[in-house]
Amino acid sequence: MTRSDRHFEEALKLIPWGTQTNAKRPYPQFEHVMPKFIERGKGCRIWDMEGKEYIDFRLALGPVTLGYCYDEVDDAVREQMKKGVLFSMASPRELELAKLVHEVVPNAEMVRFMKTGEDANLCSVRIARAFTGRDMILTSGYHGYPDWFAVDESPKNGVPEILKDYAKIIPWGDCEAAEKLIRQYNERIACVVSIPYDMNEDTSGTYIKHLRKLTREYGILLVLDEVWTGFRLAIGGAQELFGVDADLASYAKAMANGYPISAYVGKRQYMEMLNTFRMTTTYAGETLSIAAAIATLNIMKREKVHQHINAMGRRLMEGFDAIAKELALEAYAAGLPPAPFLKFNTPDAGFNEQLEYLWFRELFKEGVFVVLRWFVCYSHKPSDIDLTIDKARRALKRALELEPKERSTIRPFYW
Repeated sequence: MTRSDRHFEEALKLIPWGTQTNAKRPYPQFEHVMPKFIERGKGCRIWDMEGKEYIDFRLALGPVTLGYCYDEVDDAVREQMKKGVLFSMASPRELELAKLVHEVVPNAEMVRFMKTGEDANLCSVRIARAFTGRDMILTSGYHGYPDWFAVDESPKNGVPEILKDYAKIIPWGDCEAAEKLIRQYNERIACVVSIPYDMNEDTSGTYIKHLRKLTREYGILLVLDEVWTGFRLAIGGAQELFGVDADLASYAKAMANGYPISAYVGKRQYMEMLNTFRMTTTYAGETLSIAAAIATLNIMKREKVHQHINAMGRRLMEGFDAIAKELALEAYAAGLPPAPFLKFNTPDAGFNEQLEYLWFRELFKEGVFVVLRWFVCYSHKPSDIDLTIDKARRALKRALELEPKERSTIRPFYW
C-alpha cells in the first residue's frame, strides 16, 4: 500500500467518502494511477503524497484561474491577515470588491457576497420568489446540493418529495422542453435557473438566448448560474461571451483563485428585495477571500489573462487535432478554449467510451492530471502545453495498443 492508500483508509473511518467534495472522491476505475490526495500546488503543477508531479488541468474543479499559490493574490491575503479576518461590523473592503464586480459583470447593478456557488444560486432563487410572489422554479444543469436543486433524487437524498411539485427540470440545451414547461407552468414560475454552457460541443449560446426570450415573454426571471463560467470564459463571464443579459446571476469558482467566496448579483429592482426580508450569514464578509478576489479581478483587468487562457486552450486543441490526424483516429478537439476536450467520434460508441477511459488512465501515468474537460489557467505556458501534447500523444498510442478487457465509464462529474 502507498502512503496515500493508508491515509485514505484512515480518512474513511472519520470522513464519509474520505473527502469533502463528491468530484474529489477517488475513481475506482483509476485505482493505482489517480492520486487520492494532493499535498501542494504551484503554478499549473500539483504534487501528490508520494511526491509525484502532475501538470494539472483540473484546477481544483475550476476555481484556480491564475495558478496555484499565485504570489500577488497570496500576498494580498497575507497583508489583510495583519488587519483581521472578520470584524464586528462590515469591512470597507466589501464595497471595494462590489465596485469591481459591478464594473466587469454586465448585469451587476447590485452585489452581495456569500461563500459557495450553491449559496449564491439559492439566494438568487429566494429573491426571484420574493419578487414574483410565485413558488415554482425551473432548473437546467447542476446548481449545487440545496433541496431546490436536488429534487431529481428525492426522497432518497433527504429532499422532501413534495418539492417535485415546485421544482421542474429542463434537460440542458433542450429548447423544445424548455418552451413546453414554461408555457405549461408560466403563471407559477418565479425563475428559470440555468448554467449558460454545459462544457459540450454547443458553444453558440443559442439555448440561453432562447431562455432569455421565453422568460421575458412570460414575465419570469432568468437566473444564470455562472459559478464556473464566470470570470473564466471572460472577465464578464458567459453573459459577456454570449451577449445575454440575465436578471440575476451567481458567481464563485474563478472569482478569487481558489479562496472561498461567491457573489449573487443582478438588476437593482430585484436585488432591492433584500431590503424586505432577511437573508444573511456571518462569514459572507470574511476579508481574506475578499482580498483574494480583489487581487484576482485586478490582475484580470490589468493583464491579458483571458487572452492567454484562450490562446493556451487553442494551442491544446490544435495539438489534439494533430494527434488525431497522426494516429488516423476519428476524433477532434471540441468545446471552448478555456475548457476543451478531445471528442472520440468513431461509429462505435462503446469503443469511444473505452478509449477515453484508457487514455485518461495513461495520462495519469504520464503525470497529466485531467478528467473529461481540460481547464486551462494563466500559469499554463506554451512549454507546458507542448509538453502535455507530447504526453497525450504517448498516452493515446498506448491506449490504442491495449486490448479492451472491460467496459468502464467515467461519470461526468465537473464540480
